[in-house]
Amino acid sequence: MTGTRRQFIQGASAALAASLASPWVHASDAYPIRPIRIVSPYQAGGIVDILSRLLGDKLQRSLGQPVIVEAKAGAGGNVGTAYVARTARGDPYTLLMGASGPLAANVTLFRNLGYDPLKDLVPITLVAATPLVLCVSAASKPATFAELAAQLKAAGDKASFATAGAGTPQHLGVELLKQQLGLESTHVPYKGAAPAVNALLADEVTFSIDHFVLVLPHVRAGKLRPLAVTSPQRVAELPDVPTLQELGINRFEVRGWYGLLAPADVPESIVRRLNVESVNGLRQPDAVARLASFGSPSVAGSPEEFRSLITAEIAKWRVVITKGGITAA
Repeated sequence: MTGTRRQFIQGASAALAASLASPWVHASDAYPIRPIRIVSPYQAGGIVDILSRLLGDKLQRSLGQPVIVEAKAGAGGNVGTAYVARTARGDPYTLLMGASGPLAANVTLFRNLGYDPLKDLVPITLVAATPLVLCVSAASKPATFAELAAQLKAAGDKASFATAGAGTPQHLGVELLKQQLGLESTHVPYKGAAPAVNALLADEVTFSIDHFVLVLPHVRAGKLRPLAVTSPQRVAELPDVPTLQELGINRFEVRGWYGLLAPADVPESIVRRLNVESVNGLRQPDAVARLASFGSPSVAGSPEEFRSLITAEIAKWRVVITKGGITAA
C-alpha cells in the first residue's frame, strides 16, 4: 500500500469516526435548523418554568426557530436533569434549565443520582440567582436577627423551623446557619413551600428561610417580619433588610440559582453561540426587570463562570450535608 493511499484511508477512517461520534459536528454552522427544546425539571408554573419561557422567547427571536419548554418533573429535579444528561448526549436541540438542587446539593443527597453534572452536562450561562429571606411571624417577638439568635440559643431544640422538605435549599440554608452559629432547632418539613409558609404565618414554627418570591407578598401585607436576606447584597425590594454577612456571619451566601445547560458532546461552537444569544437576551431591559422581580440581579455570564459556580456549590453543600447527616426526603 502506498503512503498516499494509506494516508487517504486513515483520514477517511478518522472522519467517519468523528461523524459517528457526534452527528451534530458538521451541522454547527447551520444551527439551528429546527425547533429547540428546553427541559424544565420542575412543574409548570414555578420559577424554573418561568425562567425557561423567558429565555426561550429571547432565543426564539434571535435564533429564528421555535423554542419549546417541556416540563419533566420528579425527584427534586433529578428526573428532568437525568433525562437531558443521559438520553440527549450530543443533541444541541435538547437543552436544560438546571437548578441548584439537582446540579449541586443532590450530588451528595442522593446515592444513585444517575448523572454527573460536571461530566454529563455543559454549562451555557447562569440565568438567575434568587435570595432567600429569613422571616418570623409578625405575631412573634423577635424584631431583629440578634433577638432571634438569642431566642434560638435559649430554646435549643424546642425552637423549630419550617421548610419545603428535607434537602431543599431552604433546609440547607438553615442547616448552614445552625452549623456556623452552633444553634439547635428542630426541622419541620412540609410537602412544598406553600404549606411551610402557611405554618410560619400561623406562628406554628419559630422561623424559616424561604424564597424571596414566596414571602414578599406576606411581608408587604405585614404578616411576616423579614430579619435578614441570604444573598451577598441587599435586595432592592427589601432595602432595609440586612444581609447575614452584614450581621457578622462571614461568607454566608445561600441562593437558589438557575442556568441553561446542554448535554455533553454538543459542539463548542454551538455552546458559544447559545451563550452569546442567551446573555444578550437576558441583558435586555424587559428581561432584567423580570429577573429583578424575583430578587435576582443580572448574572448572565460565561460558560466557565457557570461551571465554576456548580463546582464550588457541590463542594460547599457536601460539607454541610455530611456534617448535618442530612438525607433526601
